[in-house]
Amino acid sequence: MPKSYNELYSQYKDSMSSILKDNDFYEDLSFDIGGGKNSLSLFHRYFEKKIDLRWVDAIEACIVPLDTIIRNPRKFIVQEEEIVPIERARKITAESVRHLAQHTNMIARVDGDKVTPSQILNVFREESFEIYENRFIYTLIKNVQRFIDARYNVLFNLSDDENMASMKMESEIKHGNELITYKLEIATQSSGGHESQAGKTASAFQRIDRIKRIINEFAGSAFMRELHGCTPVRPPIMRTNVISKDPNFRACLELWQFVSSYTDVGYEIIAKESNEMVSDQYRDDLNELLGVNYLLLKRNVVPEEELKSRLKSRRLKPKMLKRLAEELVLNYDMDEAEIRKVFVDEMKRVSKKKAAGEQKIKDAIARALQAENDRKAEIAEKIRLEEERRKEIERRKKEREAARIAKQIALEKERKAKEKARLKAKKEKELALAKAKREKEKERQRIAKQKELERIKAEKEKAALLKQKERERVAKEKADKIAKEKAAKLKQKEKERAAREKALQQEKAKIAKQKQLEKERLNKEKEKQLEAEKARRIKEKEKERLAREKALQKEKERAAREKEKLKERERVAREKAKLKEKERAEKAKIKEKERREKERLAAKEKERLARERAKLKEKQAKERAQLLAKEKAAKAKAKAKAKKTGTESDK
Repeated sequence: MPKSYNELYSQYKDSMSSILKDNDFYEDLSFDIGGGKNSLSLFHRYFEKKIDLRWVDAIEACIVPLDTIIRNPRKFIVQEEEIVPIERARKITAESVRHLAQHTNMIARVDGDKVTPSQILNVFREESFEIYENRFIYTLIKNVQRFIDARYNVLFNLSDDENMASMKMESEIKHGNELITYKLEIATQSSGGHESQAGKTASAFQRIDRIKRIINEFAGSAFMRELHGCTPVRPPIMRTNVISKDPNFRACLELWQFVSSYTDVGYEIIAKESNEMVSDQYRDDLNELLGVNYLLLKRNVVPEEELKSRLKSRRLKPKMLKRLAEELVLNYDMDEAEIRKVFVDEMKRVSKKKAAGEQKIKDAIARALQAENDRKAEIAEKIRLEEERRKEIERRKKEREAARIAKQIALEKERKAKEKARLKAKKEKELALAKAKREKEKERQRIAKQKELERIKAEKEKAALLKQKERERVAKEKADKIAKEKAAKLKQKEKERAAREKALQQEKAKIAKQKQLEKERLNKEKEKQLEAEKARRIKEKEKERLAREKALQKEKERAAREKEKLKERERVAREKAKLKEKERAEKAKIKEKERREKERLAAKEKERLARERAKLKEKQAKERAQLLAKEKAAKAKAKAKAKKTGTESDK
């Protein structure tokens, strides 16, 4: 595994410190470097892409309420009523009995206390999830899914943050009889932010990936499949008792309001610049590097004796410097014009050199300004492209919203058309039932009227027989008187009886014909009912088959979800183990770093004490030298005085 630059530099510094420590020459050089003219500048610039985590926090806060609602959805019982033949009736309820009591035309026959209907009301009850609160959750999950996808695609395509750092150093040092001039400039530009910022960004991406995965699981749940194709809710949201008082639904309502009002892209670019002071440790390290470079230069300087064989001799015109003006004036071999020419040539050369240096500086400044302008233009172009992409996202969002609204309108129209068709069919069915009821009522009235006529006729016949008996009795008493009248009357009565019997036969034939027609009509209706029953049975079998397939599919999905959950738990356990191992390694690394920092501080303190001791030694040496010089001067003065005194005494 490659070592990091921190570890590599620490090893280099430790090894160099151990080599250069307690070296008198290097300590003198370090002392001269510290007392020279040193100019240092350190510049940093960071471009940070900061992710706005407000929407992530809002969705994470609503995950548990959404999970609770999806696991325990609200439902209600849908009751459908249908009049079916008695053979197709599944269950006889109180509603069926009440309906039959109100519609006696459905009774086929009555045998004592046993009533056999031809048709009966059948009540179907089944559970349904299509209530307003569930449709609200369905629409919320769809909206949140689109909301996350729009920002997920943008955030995961972002490049890393850009960092730039530069350092400049200029020094002028007097070391013995040498003047050392040193210049150093280094710059670096990289992608990727600070380790702490990178950790925060990675954590944010993990959170976004987690909520995206959870919302997608919610979107694929059995609750969402049950509500597939339902009419989505449209704002404003109705504050029903459940939405207003249930804590889970209140949290979902707050998420709805946040998603509807949040229009930002989800991140922003922050530029940070700093022109800070160089720390003492950094300055000491740079001074140490200056000393090493000086040693490297001196090591590679070749003495003149070794270069004599490779040197080419040529006569050069001497160029006098200002400090030799006195010698030039005293040089009687050169006249004033030659001296002026030498100075003019030297000034022209220096001016050209200065102009070339200034031009190089101007060119460097122009290149730096051009690079900065290019960088700013690139940043502006990135911001413009990002703005255009955000506008494109907003435009697509509006288009999707318009398409969704158009789809909702079409679905609403389709629902209204279906509802209208259902009401029309129901009305036609009720009209047909009412017509059949009226026809049966007419038939019953006709049969009752026929029975009444037959009863009246029987009573008339009975009265006629009694009258006939009375006439026979009277005829017997007056047989002789009314024999001719009796025969005529009997003949007339026979004619009337024959006419009545003929009329009765005609009426019976008519009734029989009507019964035959009614029987044929009932047979046709029965055949139609049998065909409808057959089609219904086929439909029920298909429905049961689909229900079995749906149950099998649900079981497979449940098994798949259980398997996925098991994999997720195993993955989470592996991630936890990796995280623990990483934390342990980080702790060990931090301890090692602290140990090295302590050793570095101890070495620095040791170096500082050594420098102080060296300075103290140098000071003491200077003081001893001054003291010796004073003593020497005093002795010389005393000696001169003694000499002068001896001379005067000799005189």
